[in-house]
Amino acid sequence: MKKVIICRHAKSSWSSTTLKDFDRPLNERGNTDAPNMGQRLINKGKQPQVIISSTAQRAKETTWHLCKVLNLDLRDIIWYDELYHAPEQTINNIISLTDDKYDHVMVVCHNPGITYWVNQQAGMITDNVPTCGMYCFESDASIWANFVTSKKKIVWYDYPKNIG
Repeated sequence: MKKVIICRHAKSSWSSTTLKDFDRPLNERGNTDAPNMGQRLINKGKQPQVIISSTAQRAKETTWHLCKVLNLDLRDIIWYDELYHAPEQTINNIISLTDDKYDHVMVVCHNPGITYWVNQQAGMITDNVPTCGMYCFESDASIWANFVTSKKKIVWYDYPKNIG
């Protein structure tokens, strides 16, 4: 069984009008939400073995916060430029390239692709994955190359403003 936690990067800053979108860092809320969501993963007992992340600054910072809280080494991150504003097919392609030694991975990327990807996997269930929102999918695939076509179910969903 293969598991994917897909995570939208945490809340980013719009304070600088001179930065390119790719270079925008997290804002104060994002710097709080990312480690808090990492702690929720620990509380759920749902720690991934590796994080696959976009190289955009806000995704990097989200990933670094998560790694710190989850006690993952920076070598447990696989960076992909292609995850920056990736459509669902690109996300699928990258997941299918994952080393089969991993059974539980996290993918950190961006909207709108992440929302489209979640809806592709589960049917139309959301209009928007919020910043630092996470969906965990379980698959009956035994290898990542089969993840896309495998039967999947949502195990849980969480986001920073979820109090319950």
